[in-house]
Amino acid sequence: MQSIDFPARRRNVSRHVREAGFDAYLGTRQGALHYLSGAFMPWRGAVLVTADGSCEFLYWAMDAARVAAEGHDVAMHTFEFSDFPQLIAQRLRHHGLDRGRIGLDLAHPGAAQVAPGMLTAAEYFEISSHLPGAKLENGVDLLDEAMLIKEAAEIERLRHAAHVSDYGFERGLAAVRPGATENEVAGEIERAIRQRGSTWSWAVTGGTEVGAGERTGFLRGVTQQATDRPIRNKEFVILDLHPMLDLYLADTALPVFLGKPDARQQTMIDCWEATVDTMLASLRPGRPIPDCVKEGLAVFEKFGLGEFGLPLFGHGLGTCARTRPFINLRSQDTVRPGMVAALGTHLYQPGVGGLRLEYPVLIGEHGAEPLVRTPARVQRLS
Repeated sequence: MQSIDFPARRRNVSRHVREAGFDAYLGTRQGALHYLSGAFMPWRGAVLVTADGSCEFLYWAMDAARVAAEGHDVAMHTFEFSDFPQLIAQRLRHHGLDRGRIGLDLAHPGAAQVAPGMLTAAEYFEISSHLPGAKLENGVDLLDEAMLIKEAAEIERLRHAAHVSDYGFERGLAAVRPGATENEVAGEIERAIRQRGSTWSWAVTGGTEVGAGERTGFLRGVTQQATDRPIRNKEFVILDLHPMLDLYLADTALPVFLGKPDARQQTMIDCWEATVDTMLASLRPGRPIPDCVKEGLAVFEKFGLGEFGLPLFGHGLGTCARTRPFINLRSQDTVRPGMVAALGTHLYQPGVGGLRLEYPVLIGEHGAEPLVRTPARVQRLS
């Protein structure tokens, strides 16, 4: 794969910090740590990027030696026990920023999900007590702006992760049959993606998700951790995969149907597939994302299923999946070439079933290019 120029990446984030009028960015999100270190960093830590170009990492001592060895020129400072906020204050003082304007990973406005690693309230208050003269502000966009448009090496990794999710989906689909349990199918998927190089199933909702029958149809229910429930004929099954390769994520979910659907199930299938087609066609450069979302919602309403379709049509992909562009009505982004997103379409009707799309796409000059080979259709099994 193409190499990643980590010094250039860090300089770019520093430029964003400087141009936004901040003195430093303190990134605690896992996606920030991965993006700027090149090493898997699952424990508590931070990356400090200053406006004048310094970049250093603050990390839990018990995993720091591995990260220093596996990362790319990682300048490391470590802490033990609960001394993380103290170390942050110490390093900011070291850089003369005890009265500076510091951007922190606090929140994504308009997003319900919290990106893994956002600063906690306790940490915020302790840092404030150590640095009463500092201006501590939300700084998620200092990194998100830098990560929004993907470079060629990132697209290569995201495409590879998507292809691995294709293989995992194929193996999971082959395991779906009456009598097989959700857990058995999830296990086949996990085995397949590990065989192809995935090193972590990143979702906080149970890693590889498999739901069947009534478990697909919880109202607004986007989560189905796999259980020992047996799969039965004439019901929906949702397979939702989350592989990670070289720190880049795929997010692929598609519905399966066993047997012949009844009239209500067929209406759901027709509605969902029409909405998927609409959303894939809507993501054209220059369009405000809320305009695209309105088109998808209109299809739900056309089929009389508006109360069961979600107003959430996806999120960004990279070293994090809780990042821009958020494809919802509150997004302030315009569709731009180089964005990569997990395009979503969610339809959940209690008593009938549920269908989910999470579909990695790259925005090109003319619209959305799927990074997966599996078609965005209900996968039917007789």
